[in-house]
Amino acid sequence: MLYNSILFFVFFSIVYSIYWLLPERKRSDFLLISSGIFYIVASSTILSGIYFFLHFLIIVLFNYFAYFKIKTSSKPKAWMIFAVLLNAINLGFFKYFYFMNRILFDLTKYPFFDEVPRILQISLPLAVSFYSFQMIAAAVDAYRKPEGVLISLKQYLGFVIFFPVLIVGPILRTKDYFINIGHLSPDKDKIVRASYLMISGLIKKILIADPVAGVIAPVFGSPGQYDNLSLVLAAFGYAIQVYCDFSGLTDMARAVGLYFGFELPENFNAPLFSPSGRELWQRWHMSLSFWLRDYIYFPLGGSKKGEWRTYLNLIITMTVGGVWHGADYTFIAWGFYWGVILAFERFLVGKFGWNDEDSKSKILNFLRIQFVFCLFSFSAILFRANSATKMVQHVVGIATNTQNYLSTSLQSLGFGWIENSISLVTGPSPFILESMKNIEKIGYSYLGFIVFHWIQSRKDLLLQWGRGKDWLVVACGVVTVFAIALLSEDSGACIYCQF
Repeated sequence: MLYNSILFFVFFSIVYSIYWLLPERKRSDFLLISSGIFYIVASSTILSGIYFFLHFLIIVLFNYFAYFKIKTSSKPKAWMIFAVLLNAINLGFFKYFYFMNRILFDLTKYPFFDEVPRILQISLPLAVSFYSFQMIAAAVDAYRKPEGVLISLKQYLGFVIFFPVLIVGPILRTKDYFINIGHLSPDKDKIVRASYLMISGLIKKILIADPVAGVIAPVFGSPGQYDNLSLVLAAFGYAIQVYCDFSGLTDMARAVGLYFGFELPENFNAPLFSPSGRELWQRWHMSLSFWLRDYIYFPLGGSKKGEWRTYLNLIITMTVGGVWHGADYTFIAWGFYWGVILAFERFLVGKFGWNDEDSKSKILNFLRIQFVFCLFSFSAILFRANSATKMVQHVVGIATNTQNYLSTSLQSLGFGWIENSISLVTGPSPFILESMKNIEKIGYSYLGFIVFHWIQSRKDLLLQWGRGKDWLVVACGVVTVFAIALLSEDSGACIYCQF
């Protein structure tokens, strides 16, 4: 049940109307019940939704018990470790069981491991990656700051299952959620900002990300059949798609939170206008980046254990971030790739005094931003690839897949007669590699991508300029509805919902 679906619109309209009609003391209870219904309905089937909701409640009860013990017992560290292990095991079983089984099969070639997926069917619970990280953060924060207020079970459950952020984030800390409690009154400014965020999210998701998805999907499905220009454009296209899809849905999630009075943390801040990889990950999926920093990188020692240990910590942290995104060799490669880049940047800063922040030279800054965008787009191949084999095909194909690659290979091997024979039936050049269709959509999407990055980098100025102009938000809403009605294509699935 994505935010751009009719089902969600109906659900939100009912919940929103009842929420503000209730007395303030009853609103949190109603929101808790609504979030539970959302969890069940948003699952693949109602039956699986009920099953996983019961599983979710059990996990929350164990986590709250651990949280309570961290705050009240004489051995808080043991309970903190218990909470971390509980969530890691829960996440690991549902998300990584098949992957670990595949690794064992790849290493041993023992037939039993190849049969396990057919013997044991495991479905992924809704939002397990997001709520596991939230509860790990709650336990570790309670241990690090024991003087904080003890949260009740009902409050804890409301924090974990809060439906606006349940399926796409941002990954909340307890302070992000509870700072809003006591300030949940109707507010015109919040409604206006929420409406702009909803409009922004709908445009990014429906009018930019979804059309691009249809153009690049065939290329990623069969990279060996496409020429190198198509492979490169597919990489750039996916970089645009993943930004517009994820940041668009995050905008909508934050908008829904604002409609209910909750100020939720920003998750994107024009990330691909960054002049370095370090800054990129401070501005992309910020709630995850800061989670990895606070609960993986710092506990490993951060930058305080020496130069080479710092490089290793960066690589480990980003590799863990890659594994969080998915159970496949491709995600490990993606995380490792970015860990190496961040470590190399750190090396350049330490050894040569390289400045990885904005340069005073606009030309140099522009070139660095484009270079980082190219690095990100290359990593998109690793992230999007359907398998490790196709990932390698795509990467190698960028260098080898000229349009006449197959023909040239046959000629060099002395099999040119095969092509000549087939051409008598099919016409000349039967082995020309395919080219991407509808390339112009990549161009249009790139313009939209640039516009929304510029808006994110100027959002405070734009909001100040639009303050008091209520007609403007109405006009933007009407134009957006007409644009979606006229230009939208089949809505694609949320990229990050699978994580």
